Amino acid sequence: MKYYTVKRIRGRIKILQLCFRKIMEVIFSFSIANFLIFSFLSSYVFGQEIVVKFGTLAPAGSVWVDVVQEISKEIAEKTSNRLKWISYTGGVMGDEEEMIRKIRIGQLHGGGFTINGIKKIAPELGVLDEPFVLRNEKEVDYVYDKFFDEFERYFEQRGYKILLFTEQGFVYYFSKNPDVSGFKDIGKTRLWVWKGERVMTTMSSILGTSPIYLQVPDVLSGLETGMIESFQTSPMACLSLQWCKLVKVMINYPYRFEPGVVVVSKSVWDKIPQDVQNIVISTFRKYQKMASQRIRQGQKEAIEKIKAMGVKLISPSQEEINWLRSEVQKKLWFSKDSGYPADLLKRINEELEKFRRGTGG
Repeated sequence: MKYYTVKRIRGRIKILQLCFRKIMEVIFSFSIANFLIFSFLSSYVFGQEIVVKFGTLAPAGSVWVDVVQEISKEIAEKTSNRLKWISYTGGVMGDEEEMIRKIRIGQLHGGGFTINGIKKIAPELGVLDEPFVLRNEKEVDYVYDKFFDEFERYFEQRGYKILLFTEQGFVYYFSKNPDVSGFKDIGKTRLWVWKGERVMTTMSSILGTSPIYLQVPDVLSGLETGMIESFQTSPMACLSLQWCKLVKVMINYPYRFEPGVVVVSKSVWDKIPQDVQNIVISTFRKYQKMASQRIRQGQKEAIEKIKAMGVKLISPSQEEINWLRSEVQKKLWFSKDSGYPADLLKRINEELEKFRRGTGG
């Protein structure tokens, strides 16, 4: 009888111990949950800063970086420093492909990208830098306004939020070879091609030369050592990257356009509270047209500076322009490796034809 009583007591003790353990587990879980919730709220509601790490190839002091810094400063003021924007400029985070990889693993949160990076995220936007599609700034503005929602959707499907949809600008050929007098002469020089860049690679083939592949941070040393003689870029990029200090000739015909974007990873964007998101979007949108205007003015001023450096501006013949346009349309437009739907280029060309008829362009 005594043994039975002890056994019952021991059983009840075990039950009590189990109950106590369960209660402590619940309390502990509740405490952890409260801690995490409090931490989340402290970061986003009670004023602790949100850090966005941003990479770009554009060097400090360039118009592209200056605009983003002005925007980030205004956002910091409007949010009482709840959002902090850290910029890694001049390619210190690597080429654009490397920066995209770092965004995917969380080392960076966003970036400012040229067409090379854009096409690695949303290849559909390669339609914008097809040579001879967009002829001038008015056409750029028209297509941007008409197709922005569609372009934005392509980025969001890949996990990115567009903050600023602007431009690198119109692209020209440059050469350190003083004998270059037109597009076909570029084909007789050692021509730089950004590795993996479809338009540049096909253009080298059209011009009759073998591409020399380098990443952007290596182009200056390539020019200095003679590894490359010629390249294509915008006038402002040519100056800001210091490539123009070695240039003798610029072919004064903008044969294609390059867009530019500032994007942030949606995985980071979705963690930012709604009120801060609203401030970020409204501030970037406010600067949208102003950014393009400043870039365009900067391009005009860059051409004047390039001329003042003694660079010779060569105007190609209409015959050569017509030849190049014909080759581009045969070998680039609607090609299987374009990355964009054929229907998209068709719709853009149709809209541009309407626009040109309406403006006499």
